[in-house]
Amino acid sequence: MRTPMFCVLLIAATGCLGDEGKGEEEELLDEGKADSHRRPTDHGGVVFGEPVFSVLTADERFHAWTFELSNDARVALTTSYAVLGQRRTDTVLYLYKEGSTGWGPYIARNDDYGSTTYSQLVRDLGAGRYRVIVKGHQATTLGKFKLTAGCDGNGCVTLDPLACLFGDVYHDIPGNPALHVINTNRITAANLDTLGPVDQQRLLRAVRDESYDDATTPANALMRVDQGEVNVTWIAEPAAQRTFVAFEYGAGDNSYGAIFNRTNDQRASSINDGDLINCTVKRERCRLPDDWGALREDPSFTEVSRRVVTTASQLSGVAVAQAVGAFRQSYDDVTTVADGLSRVDRNELNVVTFRHAATSTQIDVFEYGAGDTSVGAIYQHGTTTLAGVINDLSIESCTWFE
Repeated sequence: MRTPMFCVLLIAATGCLGDEGKGEEEELLDEGKADSHRRPTDHGGVVFGEPVFSVLTADERFHAWTFELSNDARVALTTSYAVLGQRRTDTVLYLYKEGSTGWGPYIARNDDYGSTTYSQLVRDLGAGRYRVIVKGHQATTLGKFKLTAGCDGNGCVTLDPLACLFGDVYHDIPGNPALHVINTNRITAANLDTLGPVDQQRLLRAVRDESYDDATTPANALMRVDQGEVNVTWIAEPAAQRTFVAFEYGAGDNSYGAIFNRTNDQRASSINDGDLINCTVKRERCRLPDDWGALREDPSFTEVSRRVVTTASQLSGVAVAQAVGAFRQSYDDVTTVADGLSRVDRNELNVVTFRHAATSTQIDVFEYGAGDTSVGAIYQHGTTTLAGVINDLSIESCTWFE
């Protein structure tokens, strides 16, 4: 692997080009006390070669990922922009190796590399488990960033691309480097109404299909399982830009349940005595960029046509169904184009067709403002087959993979 021109930082290194004139780093990692760097936002494992995305916020200023090496390898860790054209986020990288008593002091650090305010570390490392922490240079540093981990050598641990996305054991999901646990909740009769109608029906299916086929309602399903509770976990696969939701419960002191795809509501895997069986999904990578702004600037996509729709008469054929489907991303009771236009910002719908250079595939984007945020749907050209949805600018629920 060719090593780029940047600093290779050793133990307690202080940074390279770009540090001068910036002032001292704030909120240095104080190894003697348990402040926020000891309790970072933990994103689980990072997959070599697959970028992960996050945001420095006032509430989440320290972000952590882990990786493992089975033998010697050279690892390159780099932060960079998350969205093309964004203002640079001034990050600092820290690297730890797990020891017998925990993570201990950091073994490498980098603030700036090259002429950027992003960070980069390249280290020759031995077998073991490692943690990467990303923080801002100042306490007030906020913004999106991307972390990419590269690995070269015999010790690089890779995942089988044809294996089940979730692995073999349900309780191993939080440590799966291809996944990110978004949120968890324990559902009982007392808080069942915090789940929406779709998730309540998924809960019923998970109980009825896997353990108690005579369960008739979500409330009745809760009465059948151990302690009357179901654990609900929302899971993201960042590389594929898709999400899942798991419903897990005890039945006779064993773990059962199901995992569903949140886009098409299909069962992705069953949970049987703690094992994941009948898995229908593998790791994927979405062909679409991370957000609507990035798609418009991505050189992989060429704009074929564009129009602004302000009246229902401007659309016909399949475009009517596409528009109504896009409006339903925000207003699920919309039935006509006219109704949808009456609700969106400025009563305008942007319709843009792009061609993907590598595959010559065309996609139709139906995008609008909803409360000053960007929302919409992306379709395979001339069809109602979703390639992804736009939610608060981000592209999610991808179905178009490499």
